[in-house]
Amino acid sequence: MKRVTLAAQKGARSQGPICQLCQFSTSTPRALPIARLPIARASQTPASNFRSQPTKRTDRLTVGSSVTIPRRYVSAAATKTSPEVAIKEIARDASVLHQSDTVASNQVVVELLQRCQRVAESLISQTRDQNEGIQKGEGNAISSLLDLEKQSAASSKGQQPQTSQHPDARLADAISQIVIEIIKDEKVFISPEALTSCIETLTLLRRAEHFPEIFYLYANKPVPEENSSPVKLLKPNPKSINSAVPADLANMALNVAIEQKNLPLVLAIIDNTFCAPAFHRAKIFKKAGVPLAGLAAAPAACYALASWAATFQNTMDPNVATGIAFAATLAYVGGTSSMGILAITTANDQMERVVWIPGIPLRQRWLREEERAAMDRVAVAWGFKDPYMRGEEVGEEWESLREFIGMRGMILDKTELMAGME
Repeated sequence: MKRVTLAAQKGARSQGPICQLCQFSTSTPRALPIARLPIARASQTPASNFRSQPTKRTDRLTVGSSVTIPRRYVSAAATKTSPEVAIKEIARDASVLHQSDTVASNQVVVELLQRCQRVAESLISQTRDQNEGIQKGEGNAISSLLDLEKQSAASSKGQQPQTSQHPDARLADAISQIVIEIIKDEKVFISPEALTSCIETLTLLRRAEHFPEIFYLYANKPVPEENSSPVKLLKPNPKSINSAVPADLANMALNVAIEQKNLPLVLAIIDNTFCAPAFHRAKIFKKAGVPLAGLAAAPAACYALASWAATFQNTMDPNVATGIAFAATLAYVGGTSSMGILAITTANDQMERVVWIPGIPLRQRWLREEERAAMDRVAVAWGFKDPYMRGEEVGEEWESLREFIGMRGMILDKTELMAGME
């Protein structure tokens, strides 16, 4: 076979004589090629060639070339509004609400509070990112011998680098002040949605000192009449089931107060949530309403069932058979219901340090179980963690807590229920 000598192209590597078939068979397989352009060669290439030829993907940057970042890869933080600007905008909208002569709609109030909550979440996320960056920087930086010695001593003791878990105090105070002023405004009705957003925002910012006041206003604040100008206030009903603070929000606020080790604040939160008459009424309506309705309808259902069962016999008078079946059915329903009520009201497996004083009625124990559980959590948080050291606590706060629990019909650290004292 004749060999055809192929002339090498300009700028290409010279090759030996090879036939066309062999050139096709020995060519590189089709894949995703990466064109490697040397810096010097790329700088000598005329600019007109770059305009006429399609842009190729390279694995190294050419000197003097401009790098264009697509919009979708731009950092999201650059497109978002900074917390300072967002707080100023919220403060401006809140001032408009305060200066208005009409009652603010619930939608506007909830929207303002949700904006405050989003700003609080952004502050928390920024603080978390900064803490993670500090920890990574401390782990990767080359420290001096003194720093290395300190780090080795801290690691030998099992200590972790301390980082702040709280957002910027100035911005947190500003956003919490806006939330409190909105809630206190007489033209604002505190709806359940507004209360939820307010409590979640203050929980994120760790501003627990306002919780008792907010819970009190939720039940006792005068209700502004809708679409009234000037504002007409209606008398509230603190004992209504609509004035009860949800248990999840109360526990959320209680957790923050316990973390801050503020005993008066903790007791004030419990007084305005779990001890309120509205909370007890709401519990009866939500948890005991259906069972009580079933017990009220049980005699009629038992009589209907007994009348139907009396038709299946012919050995005695139908009225006598109906009476016997009705008595048996009602006795069965009453007996099983009584056992269930006793099992629910006398359950004590959840009790750890705070128990009921003997003689407290069972209905009171069931109604006030959330109050006792809250007191139990406070006692566990303030006392020793070792079960065998419990009962040895001393101090003014501990004695005041023991006295407060005793005034509520409970016992702190009952002797026969403590570890090692059975």
